[in-house]
Amino acid sequence: MDLFEPDADWQLAASRIGVFKLYGEWVAYHATDEQLRTAVREIARRGLVLAVEMGPLDPPATCGSGVESFAGIDEGLRISRRIRQAGGTLQVIAMDEPYYYAHLYSGPNACHWSLDQVATAVVRFRDAMWREWPGVILGDIEPMPAPVSPDGLAAWLDAYAAAGGEPLAFLHMDMDWARSNWPALGVAVESAGSSRGVPIGIIYNGGAATSDALWLAMAGRRVIAYEADAGGRPDHVIFQSWMDKPDHVLPESDPATFTALVNRYFDDRSSLGELPADTGNLALFKVATASSGDSTAELAVDGDADTFWNAGASAPAWIEIDLGSAQPVAGIRLLVQQTPSGSTHHRVTCAAAPDMVATLLGEIAGETESLQVLTVTLDPAVSCRIIRIETIASPSWVAWRGIEVIGVP
Repeated sequence: MDLFEPDADWQLAASRIGVFKLYGEWVAYHATDEQLRTAVREIARRGLVLAVEMGPLDPPATCGSGVESFAGIDEGLRISRRIRQAGGTLQVIAMDEPYYYAHLYSGPNACHWSLDQVATAVVRFRDAMWREWPGVILGDIEPMPAPVSPDGLAAWLDAYAAAGGEPLAFLHMDMDWARSNWPALGVAVESAGSSRGVPIGIIYNGGAATSDALWLAMAGRRVIAYEADAGGRPDHVIFQSWMDKPDHVLPESDPATFTALVNRYFDDRSSLGELPADTGNLALFKVATASSGDSTAELAVDGDADTFWNAGASAPAWIEIDLGSAQPVAGIRLLVQQTPSGSTHHRVTCAAAPDMVATLLGEIAGETESLQVLTVTLDPAVSCRIIRIETIASPSWVAWRGIEVIGVP
């Protein structure tokens, strides 16, 4: 809510964006009347367009219950009423992933609708919103995991245009950063949108990074990978986080805040992705080897929690990091990648030199699941160069999203 103080320290960043998007769930159920009045007032005072992200689909009796995108018209009307009562004017609706969740999603309560069914349902939602807000701009956000493809999204754009009599106002890509070819996929979607008169945007974020500095650095590296390296030219750029990080949006004068990231995008894109001199993680970008899947071992120490090393094999399996020299180590932090969840057993050892006998730092055993953080704390610190994490038992192939070696401050 500090963003909506009149003198909040993001004047420059605010002047550089055109749209401020609120989450539909916050507007519908969580914001107090005063919070919502304050937000819509300040968004308008700053000259920004007010947008809300909404799930457009009405779940039938047979599927869709509890599935993302199936919030429906009634929730859309509730959001509309609350914005109007707060004195706001809804100008843009960003629909929350109807193509993926109604057509491709295969989890519990999946619908597997045809493209025509999805398009018809979305047009029904659009028409209801147009009755509330004549001419409100309606666009779509879609995730990009496999099996989503540029051709599939092109077919979705065509189905909507046929059902709605006009193209979508925009399509925003929520990238799966773990797909090694994600930049090329994005460029191909841009091409599909351009040929159909649909502006294409990309959401930049730092994923599941474990610190603000890493989150901001990862977001910046994705800008460079897409726009500088792959030649992406998005019509819209969206800075958005539904993750644990970053913790701070203000002040923009602090380089470790979300609003500072916006300014760096406009001021000096070449500096995006830079990490602070001391991240506290001794393993970052160090040499990693593994019992198998060696070509991806570096992904466990790249600071990017959306990529991961996978042994491609069951336990036992190990991964090893060479810090380059013996250094005092205060702890090990492991970010789990594991499907399915279940009982695991890991041993963490270290050696002060490659030819020395390893010392056991700790064992971790118990029920674990993806994105869980496992820690070994060392007090006092131990001098280590070679860190090995050996998985003795696991219900899945052995993999880690991230391995951090915590130094002594």
